[in-house]
Amino acid sequence: MSQLNQQADRLLRTGLGSVWVEGEVSNLRRYASGHQYFSLKDAQASVSCTLFRGNARNASPFADGDRVVVFGRAGVYAARGQFQLVVERLESTGEGRLLLEFQRLKARLLAEGLFAPERKRALPRWVHRLGVITSPQGDVQHDIARTLARRFPLLLPFRLYPVAVQGAGAAPQMVQALEQAGHEGAVDVLILARGGGSLEDLWAFNEEAVARAIADCPIPVVTGIGHETDATIADYVADLSASTPTAAAEAVSPDARVLHRQLAETAARLERTLADRIRDRRRMLESLDARLQRAHPGRRVEQHLQRVDELQQRLQRSIHRVFDTRRGRLRQLLLALRVHNPAHRILVHRGRLEQLRHRLFQARPSRLLQTQQARLDGLRDRLAREIRHQLERETTRLEAAHGRLRALDPDAVLERGYSILLTHDQQVVRRAEPSLQGASLHARLASGRLDLHVEAVHPAGSRSGKPGSGT
Repeated sequence: MSQLNQQADRLLRTGLGSVWVEGEVSNLRRYASGHQYFSLKDAQASVSCTLFRGNARNASPFADGDRVVVFGRAGVYAARGQFQLVVERLESTGEGRLLLEFQRLKARLLAEGLFAPERKRALPRWVHRLGVITSPQGDVQHDIARTLARRFPLLLPFRLYPVAVQGAGAAPQMVQALEQAGHEGAVDVLILARGGGSLEDLWAFNEEAVARAIADCPIPVVTGIGHETDATIADYVADLSASTPTAAAEAVSPDARVLHRQLAETAARLERTLADRIRDRRRMLESLDARLQRAHPGRRVEQHLQRVDELQQRLQRSIHRVFDTRRGRLRQLLLALRVHNPAHRILVHRGRLEQLRHRLFQARPSRLLQTQQARLDGLRDRLAREIRHQLERETTRLEAAHGRLRALDPDAVLERGYSILLTHDQQVVRRAEPSLQGASLHARLASGRLDLHVEAVHPAGSRSGKPGSGT
């Protein structure tokens, strides 16, 4: 069987040789090896094709459903006894070739940035002069005119640039119209439009010259080409692409009915706003007039000036008082900080922190990094809280000690009505002793001092003395 298939293959190679075949691609299969297998068919028959990797690199891109022309050797696949063509060259034809050219030009212009949104210009908010580039024989200009008459008649009549929209001379005429409109500067926006059709019918709008003329035109260009499913190179380059010519006319024209309604609503709001403001201003004027009648401005100014002087004096006194209080408080806090300085605790925790950082760097605990980081943040927070708490506790202790110190201040005791007895050599007299009989003493009071002479001494427990006879 294998010999029979091999003999048939040799006969086909020598007898039929290499052939050109045109058909539609179906059942395309691509393998990792780079080889491709598919069937080429027409309305009556099909033939199996093999495109090896070496030849596939030079073949035009194709897919199922594409119509292509192949050049290859006829033969038999001996393992199956199957007739096949070994394809050496593959090219697109007809619609497929146009699609291929379309994709290539689209990719090139895309790479150049002609489709970039930042290159495209926004349409004017209000279009006053409209230009239309289309065929004078078709229905497109009438559709656009009817749309403008319905939506915004002020744009009629528009400036028509008559061109052919199909055939060999269509693209040069559209390029000339775009250049003429840009040179004249007679319109604010251009509409480039035509009705629907096949890819061949719309091919003039896929010409590179038309695309570059749209990109170079100083006037914003709106395209309305074909039906909603049609897409051309001109649509990608245009500043705005509409699905149909009618949609393009709607894109450049406001709806007059909507404008009338908005204008009426705006006028009503303006009238209400003006009426409210006039009423408010009248009320304010009446109130001000009444206040002006009740109080003469000159007297009010004098009263306010006097009040300003009083407030200025009070403010200065208050500022000095607050400043003195804050300065005393600051001195107390500085003393407290000197006594209870938390710097050593900070140094201890800082050293501990550096040790932890060193251990972390040595161990490189990548999986525990987040946990240790959270713990480190917690230690920082605890350190900060501990420092604040320690400072608050020491401040409280300082204030308490200050209170006790003031309570033990001898001057404070004297203020309560007590006095201090001193001998001539400034020794404090604490007990009534007989040796003080006839001595001269000094009594220190809260304010001033007294010189005293001891006439009688009455020691503790003695009952012989009379009140008031000691000093």
